[in-house]
Amino acid sequence: MTNCKFCNSNNITKKGIRKLKKGKKQIYFCNNCQHKFTLNESIGNFKNEAIIDAINYYCLGYNPIEIIDILKRKHKVIIGNSSIYRWCKNYPYLKIRDSMIKKYGRNLIFSKIFKHSDLIYNFRFHKGKLLQFGKFNNLKKFIFNLEKFIDDKKFNNYRASQIKKEINIDIKHKENSFLNNFVSNALKSCNNNKKRHSIVEKFMLCCDRDTIAVEVPVWYWEKNFGGISGHIDILQVKFGKIYILDFKPYASKENFDSVVSQLFHYARALSFRTNISLDNFKCGWFDWNDLYEFNPSEVKFK
Repeated sequence: MTNCKFCNSNNITKKGIRKLKKGKKQIYFCNNCQHKFTLNESIGNFKNEAIIDAINYYCLGYNPIEIIDILKRKHKVIIGNSSIYRWCKNYPYLKIRDSMIKKYGRNLIFSKIFKHSDLIYNFRFHKGKLLQFGKFNNLKKFIFNLEKFIDDKKFNNYRASQIKKEINIDIKHKENSFLNNFVSNALKSCNNNKKRHSIVEKFMLCCDRDTIAVEVPVWYWEKNFGGISGHIDILQVKFGKIYILDFKPYASKENFDSVVSQLFHYARALSFRTNISLDNFKCGWFDWNDLYEFNPSEVKFK
């Protein structure tokens, strides 16, 4: 049985034929997530997983010779320098990569595992991109301090994702945005739904210009619930704002009140921990097609 490469649904139909130099390929259309795809799709003769790995390593400062060796051992493929440059040339982060590595070194990603409420979270942040942002110094200090110490007891109370309230807020919806297309490239390499979150987070941390951290632990005290905690999927700084983003497969099918409530508490917790006004935050959730955004400072509970 054929399943969708993006959402693993079996609700697919045939959608024409793609002509290739070495034959033809059947094109499929997913009625669930609206993606078109072909089986065993790759760029040239290379697996998408190898391509995404190459892009990640290149954005972290590995040179083509090192990447060729890694892909040969990990994916059993042999590639040339020109392929790596072709795959990587359109990523905005690369415009600042060389100067950042020269300034901060190649060991740019810090990683730490947290076990909260019996769940494993891989907190990571990009040292170079974080140090580049001067406006939100308190955010910078908060994230750097997380590598030293965190009180795990703070995460034994309410999780932000468990709090559900009816919300009154203006939500902006976009389709096929830059963010949607960006993560869509990474998800082509994923044939396991359980790995989608980690693939998206790693790709954005390595290759997106604005993503500074993933799986960021946050917590605060709220008078109606007591302790509230959670982990922000993706944290960005762009357009003079701090963006709190959640990757939600099938974003349009989510319960909007639940997601807005969850992200609002993330923003409120991070605002409290950093002493940065809520007016400086924006929140959103997304998948490969849809992006929903709102201002947490405008949230009103019914």
